[in-house]
Amino acid sequence: MKLQTPLHRIRRARREAQLQKIVAALLTQQACDDPELRDLQVTRVELSPSKSICYVLFYSAHGEAFFREKLGHVILYKPSLRKAVGEELQGRYVPDIVFKYDANLKKQLAIEALIDQVAHEHDNGQDA
Repeated sequence: MKLQTPLHRIRRARREAQLQKIVAALLTQQACDDPELRDLQVTRVELSPSKSICYVLFYSAHGEAFFREKLGHVILYKPSLRKAVGEELQGRYVPDIVFKYDANLKKQLAIEALIDQVAHEHDNGQDA
């Protein structure tokens, strides 16, 4: 396995940010016309170590079951997304796109809510 230098990590992060911007913009635009996509949000994009697969992670307030229900419809946009990514990005290859549910975001939101609750309780204890 190759060691990753800071420059490699920066390039990967830059590429992931570009991919997220492109994919999120296109899916947001499609959501205006297609009600099936309205409750899904692109939270992040990750590249595989070989950069041949682009994982697009979604979140929905309705949960993972809702995402799985809509996944068949989202997959219909995969060819047009790959074409748009290929046109926008400079590179020889366009990564394959895989759609996944972002379970980490739900955990992150729960942790942030707990931190806010503790901070609020701490502030109320200081005021008394």
